[in-house]
Amino acid sequence: MNKYSSTFHETSYDKAKNESLMWDEKKSIINFDALISDICSLYREGENYSSADAYAETKSRRLFIEFKNQRLSRIDNRSIRKKAFDTICLFSLLNKRYGGEEKKNTFVVVYRENDIPSWSRFKSKALVYSNRIISHPILFGLEKYLSLYSDIWTLDVDSFFSSSLYKEIE
Repeated sequence: MNKYSSTFHETSYDKAKNESLMWDEKKSIINFDALISDICSLYREGENYSSADAYAETKSRRLFIEFKNQRLSRIDNRSIRKKAFDTICLFSLLNKRYGGEEKKNTFVVVYRENDIPSWSRFKSKALVYSNRIISHPILFGLEKYLSLYSDIWTLDVDSFFSSSLYKEIE
């Protein structure tokens, strides 16, 4: 796994924009895309799955993190949902094969900034305020994946850096 060790800064690098979404170079994470790419080249003859960019662990969670270096209104919701599904499927296969400690699986999308109000955000906030869910807004139509993940977080960069998720990463 050392081969896939990375930082937030390296893993969130956007080649098209020649910049990184995240600036942290201290916390170690796994470049999950690179790991999955190598697995797919071996078992799927190079045909890749659509996976999250990074993998990190806390004491109680496994975090699968997708970086989107773009404004909220520009993100392709369908692509995010595909990544959420493929990521948990691939991880389930790996976990079954190699085992691992029992932890909560959490899918996280970190995006550049919030530039428009969205119906999803309004609906999620309404559910939070009515105590139907005790959480944060879930965007991109990812609510249905709560049956596959313990939790789903969708945050802009600043919110992610101040979140409990980020602070728990060792």
